[in-house]
Amino acid sequence: MRIVAAANPRASAADGWELSPPLANRFVHLYWVHDRDTVVRGLGGVWPRAQLPRLVPEKLPEAVAYARRAVCGFLQARPTLIHRLPSTETRRGGAWPSPRSWEAALTLLAFGTAASVSREVLASLVRGAVGDGPGLELLAHLDRMDLPDPESLLADPASAELPTRGDLRQATLEAVVAAVGARPQRERWEAGWMVLVRALETGAADLLVDPARVLASLRRDDWEVPESVERLAGVIGLARRADQSVLRATGTADAARTAGAGR
Repeated sequence: MRIVAAANPRASAADGWELSPPLANRFVHLYWVHDRDTVVRGLGGVWPRAQLPRLVPEKLPEAVAYARRAVCGFLQARPTLIHRLPSTETRRGGAWPSPRSWEAALTLLAFGTAASVSREVLASLVRGAVGDGPGLELLAHLDRMDLPDPESLLADPASAELPTRGDLRQATLEAVVAAVGARPQRERWEAGWMVLVRALETGAADLLVDPARVLASLRRDDWEVPESVERLAGVIGLARRADQSVLRATGTADAARTAGAGR
């Protein structure tokens, strides 16, 4: 059984009041905003039909395992968010994190994943269960969970599948370089360059500047520079020019401060 309730915000409700914290914590809070075009079309006689997501039963066991792994892993890293009662009455009457609301978020994440709902819908559900701040942190944790394993990329760099979204691709490349730095071996170092070449072939070059610079700094004296680095010469040159520009700017600022002190 599911209980659905609707209410105006306290500021626009006649004799309205905030929900008590125990009651509020038993709801998923979804905030409705009127779409002007939809209202106009509806008053004109054409209300849109809601397309409800369809759950795929075969996907549910894997989706439940994914949701459990995501929520439990996140709360292990952020244990202070397991139960956090807001300090103001207004926030206590909305979504906030507790073991009960985290269970709701886990359930919604599992069923939403099995139904292939959009990221926007999933974000609304999770934030409606545990609040904006904890919900957004969980969503960021989901992004990190979806990143490729850097060791897998180093093991087969030629066929590496990298994220298309810029921030996730950047994080993946940084993880690859960090993995090489954790166990610096010539073969792994060369594989790291091959991953960067793969990234250059499938995406923007500007994301490679920092990873290429850090990877270059890991070279040992007896390691020969692999041929793959030639394809990244422009990126490495850009990184060097950026470093030189920073040094020049720093030198100019120091000179100006020294001159000002002299006066």
